[in-house]
Parts: sequence; C-alpha cells; structure tokens
Amino acid sequence: MRRSRPAVLVMTLALALGGGLGGTALGPPPASAASAVAAQRSVTASMTVEQTGDDAIVQHYEQLGGSASFLGTPVGSAYDIAGGRAQDYTGGTIYWSPGTGAREVHGAIRGRYLAFGGPAGLLGFPLTDETTTPGAAGQYNDFAGGSVYWSPGTGAREVHGAIRGRYLAFGGPAGLLGFPLTDETGTPDGVGRYNHFSGTNASSSIYWSPATGAHEVYGAIRAQWVVLGWERSRLGYPTSGEYGITGGRRSDFQHGSILWHAASGRTDVIYTGVPSALLGVDLERIQTTQKVVALTFDAGANDAALRSILTTLAANGVPGTFFLTGDWVNQFPSDPALIYNAGHRIGNHSMTHPDFTTLTDAQIAAQISSAQKTIEAAGGDPRPFFRFPFGARDSRTIGDVNAAGYAAVRWTVDTLGWQGTMNGTRGPSFIVQRVMAFVQPGEIVLMHLGSNPDDGSTLDAAALPQVISQLRAAGYGFVTLDAALG
Repeated sequence: MRRSRPAVLVMTLALALGGGLGGTALGPPPASAASAVAAQRSVTASMTVEQTGDDAIVQHYEQLGGSASFLGTPVGSAYDIAGGRAQDYTGGTIYWSPGTGAREVHGAIRGRYLAFGGPAGLLGFPLTDETTTPGAAGQYNDFAGGSVYWSPGTGAREVHGAIRGRYLAFGGPAGLLGFPLTDETGTPDGVGRYNHFSGTNASSSIYWSPATGAHEVYGAIRAQWVVLGWERSRLGYPTSGEYGITGGRRSDFQHGSILWHAASGRTDVIYTGVPSALLGVDLERIQTTQKVVALTFDAGANDAALRSILTTLAANGVPGTFFLTGDWVNQFPSDPALIYNAGHRIGNHSMTHPDFTTLTDAQIAAQISSAQKTIEAAGGDPRPFFRFPFGARDSRTIGDVNAAGYAAVRWTVDTLGWQGTMNGTRGPSFIVQRVMAFVQPGEIVLMHLGSNPDDGSTLDAAALPQVISQLRAAGYGFVTLDAALG
C-alpha cells in the first residue's frame, strides 16, 4: 500500500524519537536523535512550502483555463527555483513565491524575463500575470524588481528603478513617453543610466545619474541635446523634466538649460557656467583668430529701433546679442519674445541701469537677480552674459558679476550712435567708419536700441545694413557671444 506524505513523515519522526512504530520514548532523545529531529523539521517545512507552491500553481493554472488556455499543457513537473517554485507549460510558465503568489509569464515578455535571469535575476518574481496596457496596444508584466512592456512596434523591453518610477509618473506606455525602445542601459560616460521610449515622434528618453536623479527629455529639446552630445555635452545630465515657460517649454541641465519657443519652433541653449578664462575680466574681444564679429545691442531707454534692427538682421541672416534691463522688459513685455524668436541671444544689463561701482555687493546681487527673474518671466534667459551699465566697473564689481554666474562682456568699439546726430554733424556713415576702424577677429560691436532723447534719431539702426555689408566685404562673418564660451 502507498502511504501518503503525512503518514511517511509521522513514521519517520517516530523512529527518530526512538519509540519504534508503536513504542514510547524513554526520556529525552540522544544528541544524534535531536539532530535528526531538527533535520526532519527542516525537511517538513521545505516540503510544506513545496506543496503550498505546487497547489497554488495548479489552482492558478485552472483559473486561467487549464490546458484550454494560452498556457497549453504542462511540460514536466513543477520544480524548485531560488525562493519559490515554477511549472513550465507549452505556452509559458507559472512562477510562485510566498511573497508574490502564483503568476504567469509567457510570449516575448517571458523571453525577455528569462534573458534577465528569471526570478533569480534583476526583475525577481512576477507580481502580475501578463496584462493589457491601459489605453495602448500592448502588454506588460510587473515584477518585484521592475516591469517588462511589449508592443508590436517595440518588442519587449524592461524598465526598473528610479527610471521606472518617473516613467509611471508620466502615465507609462499610455502617457507622453510611450513604450520603451530599450532596456535600461548604462551611459557611455559610465556614470548614469537611461531608457529610450517611443513617444513624441519616437524621441523621448529618461536619464538618471546619482547626482541628478531621473528626468525625462523629449521633443525639440531632446533633439537639441542630442546634437550637443547627450550627457557628455557641456550641459551634462538633465536636472528637471520639461516644464512650461512664457511662450514655450524648458528643460534644465547640470550646466545650463534648453529653451523651446513655440512661436518660432527654435531652441536656445543657455550655459550657466563661466569658463575660467572669462573670470575676473570684462571681455573686450572674443578670443579667436577667425574673422568673426559679434553685434551687440543695449536696451535701456525705449524700443524705437528694435523692429528695424530685427528686420535688417533677419534679411541678412545675422545673429545678434541683446542686453536688456529689467525695467526695459517691464516697459516692453512682448519685445523679448521678438528677439529670441528671431534667433538672437539675450544678456543681462541690470535691473535699473545704475553705476555698479557705487553699489554694495548686496545691491549688485539684487540688480543682477532681479533682471534675470524679469527676463525669465518673459520667456528668455540672460545667462551667462552681463554688461555693466555705462561700462562702469572695477575688480570688485567684476567679481560680484562672476559670483552671480555671469561673464562680464564689454566691447571692442562703441559706435556712439546713442549720442545722436550731434546737431546734424553725424549720420550713419559715422557709425560705419567707427566699426570698420576697429575691425579685427572677435570684434565686439556695441550698438543701442531706442532713439536719442534730443533729436529722436536712431543712427545705429540706420547704419546697420551698411555695417553688415562692409564687414562681409572685408571677409567677416557674424556670431553671438556664445562664441566667447569656447
């Protein structure tokens, strides 16, 4: 007669206690018997867990439809795996552990799961059966250590850890990012991790590093970051997700930001670090041997010539850098968008245009930060370029500007167009002659927006077409002050 498993255990235990099959143990068992009892208890517990797991697997298999289900028929017997039990079927596998219960994995997701080591690997035991993704044409399994997502267009890919947390915060595959295109992968610099996703025209990612955490990058901002060199670029890793600004969107990085402007569809790359070569100096010329010129325009009075200047720059394909005061931005709040949507850079020219040499360090910091916040509220970012009002500076004030995260930028030549016609003795040709008299590689030209308060003239705007024409005739091209960053 075949005895049941409990009967066998009872017989074994009785023999171990020294009482035979019907006797009574006389006193405590010897040491060898105690060891046998302990071993038998371990075996008993193990067999109990095994039976519990096998029963749970069979029950779940039947709940799914048994042999008529997608799992098909059993292949062999249930078997031990680290921390639990498993049963293979012609169409998949059911895994069981005390903490997760019995769950099935099949198809491409099962293949990816096994490639990662199955229950003993990165992902651990399954927490769910394969499930249809909400609102998207795909499937997924959650596991103790992450998830595997599948869709017809992307195949099966795993997502885990902090990247998975950020991914789920964006709605998972039904959200903005779509399905994963890669497993979590180490970055080439050896520091961080990333997953690429199918969303936003197959151009979205989440990047993680120990210093920055996990943040998403997508769309035009991601495209610009890719051009720069991903996390190996000067910007480094993302420190924020994409967020809204006036007139567009923005993502911040370790060493700067990328801004996207909706009206023009263009992006600005803003670097917040100041190169060591620009510390302690008020830059008068871009350090280069290339025949390039930077046209810069200060704004502090009115905006009478702005549209004329922008039209000329656009017609000639020339970029410029515009230094704005916070008061000017408050007075003409829509003008910054005209500047940055036209592809030009913006710099900080203080809040109220005071002589910085007369201010305390705290007052200087307030002037710079107030102007920055005002410009940012208009959708731009002036970093890292600052120009002193009136050009008034000394070593202390330059240090204060650097401490605020800015490089101080002076000029090679001031056109003096802001002085007006000087009772009719000056015209546009005067401006052109001054620019050409100082022409050299890296020349920084100072011009002004607005009209002269006495005669209403806008000489810089009037001279600009000829300035551009003569510089080009001399073999010069045009850059923004970003060229000074190296």
